[in-house]
Amino acid sequence: MSRTRRNRFHPHGGALGPILLILVALAISGAVFFFFTKKKIDAQREAAMAEQAAAEAAAQQAVNAPGAAAQTPGAGTQAAGQPAAAPAPAPAPVLGFARPVDVAEQLARSMMIGDLPAAAKIISGGDPSQEAGAMAALNKIKELGYKPVQPDLIQTIGQVGPAVRLGIPLIKAGGGQEQIRIQIDVQKDPDMGWKVGTVRLPKELEQVMAAVTPPVTAPPTINPQGGAPIPPSTPAAKPLFVLEARPDAIVFASDFVGHLLKLDYDAVNRLVDSERVPPMKVAGLCIVFEDGKYKLAGSKPLVVTVATENTSWIIAKVQSDLLKEETEFGLELEKKGDGWRVIGLNLSKLLADNARSSTAAGVPYTPLVQNPKGGESIALYYEYDSDILHPRAQTQLKIIASILKNSPTRKIKIGGHTDALGADAYNLALSKKRADAVKQFFLDEGVPVAQIETIGFGKANPLSPNVKGDGTDNPEGRSRNRRAEILLDF
Repeated sequence: MSRTRRNRFHPHGGALGPILLILVALAISGAVFFFFTKKKIDAQREAAMAEQAAAEAAAQQAVNAPGAAAQTPGAGTQAAGQPAAAPAPAPAPVLGFARPVDVAEQLARSMMIGDLPAAAKIISGGDPSQEAGAMAALNKIKELGYKPVQPDLIQTIGQVGPAVRLGIPLIKAGGGQEQIRIQIDVQKDPDMGWKVGTVRLPKELEQVMAAVTPPVTAPPTINPQGGAPIPPSTPAAKPLFVLEARPDAIVFASDFVGHLLKLDYDAVNRLVDSERVPPMKVAGLCIVFEDGKYKLAGSKPLVVTVATENTSWIIAKVQSDLLKEETEFGLELEKKGDGWRVIGLNLSKLLADNARSSTAAGVPYTPLVQNPKGGESIALYYEYDSDILHPRAQTQLKIIASILKNSPTRKIKIGGHTDALGADAYNLALSKKRADAVKQFFLDEGVPVAQIETIGFGKANPLSPNVKGDGTDNPEGRSRNRRAEILLDF
C-alpha cells in the first residue's frame, strides 16, 4: 500500500520532460526576436525619425528663405493668449449645380468675397477658352466699383426656350442705393448640371465689353494644295457676354409685372399700346393684383411660348398667399420703334381664379365684365336691396380714384343696375342710389365732380338671366345683376 501511494504523489524525473521542452521553445523564440525581428523594428523606427527630421528641416528652410512673409499675429501665427482662429471653410464647388438659382447664388457669393477666379470658372462653365474673357470682365466690374447686393436677392426672371434667365442685382460702392442688374442665361448640361450660357450686361457696364478677351480659337491651317488657309474644324466660340442696350421681351415683361405688383398704374399704362388694350382692362388688372396681393411665382414666373424678332407671347405665373392660389395671365408683346409694348392681355384664367375667392363673401367678384352694349367695364357688386358699397368694392374705387386725380382730363360714367325682383320704379331708384354711392366715394377721395357722370338703368341691362330656363328663380344670376359699372372714358 505504501509503494502505491509513493508512485502517485512523488513522480519520477520522466514527468518533467514536457516542461523542459516548453522552456527551450520560449528561449529559442526570444533569440529569434532579438536577432531578427527587433532589428527590423529598429530600422523602421530610424527611417521614420529621419523622414520627420527632413520635413522639419524643409519647413524651417522655407521660413528662413529670402522674401518669406513675416509671421505676425493674425497673419499665419497665433498671438500669445489669443484663441485659435476657426479654420477657413472649404471652397464650394464651382460646377455641377443642381438648380438654376444655385448657379447665380454661388456666382454672387464668389464676387462678393472677391474670389474672381472661382466666379470666372462659373461664368465660363468649364470652357477654358472663355475663362480669360470672364476674368477680364469680372476685374472690370470690380474696377467700376460694382458688386452683388446679397445672394438671397437673386431674381428668377423666367424661361426662354431651354434657358432659364436669372437676375443678379449689383450696387456701386459709395454710390447710394441705386441698383443695376446683370442677367445670366443658364442651361442644363447632361454631364455638368446647370451652367452659364450667356451673361447679359446693362448699359451701365458698357465698358466691360471692351475689356472682355475674345475666346481662344484654333488658327487656320496651311492648305497643302495651296490657296487659302483651311479654316479650323472647331467653329468660333459663341460670345459669352452680351450688352443689352434695350430690354428683350422677357425682361420687358418682367418690368411690366413689376409695376403691376407696385400698383403703379401710370407706369403700367406707359408700357401698353392704349389703342389696342383698353384703359379699363389695365385698371382692372391692377385691381385684381391689389385684391389678391399677388406676387410672381418663385419658379420660372415668366415663360416665353412664342418668340420672333418683333412679337412675343409670354405667360406670367403669379401666386397669392392671401387667396392660397396660383394662377396666370397672358401677355402679347410687339416691338415698336422705341422698344416693346403690350398689345394684348389674356386675363381669363386670372379673373376666373380670382372670382372663386369671393364665394365666402357672398358677393360676386369679377372686376372686369363684358358690357352688354359692347366693350369692357369695371363692375362693383351689392347685397340684395342695398346701395352700401362692399369693402372689396371700396378697394377697387381707391385705385380708380388715384387714376382720376392724377389725370384731371379723364372722365368716368357710372351706371347703376338691379336684379328683376321688385317694381320697376323701385328698381330704377335703387339703381340710381347705387351709382350715386360710387360717385360720393370718389368725391370723398378728392376726385372733382366734373369728372363723374352717373345714370340708373334699373333691371334693364342684366349680365345674367334672373330666372333659369325652367322659369324658376336664379339667385346666382341675380347676384351678378346687382351692380354698378364704371366706364372709363379715357
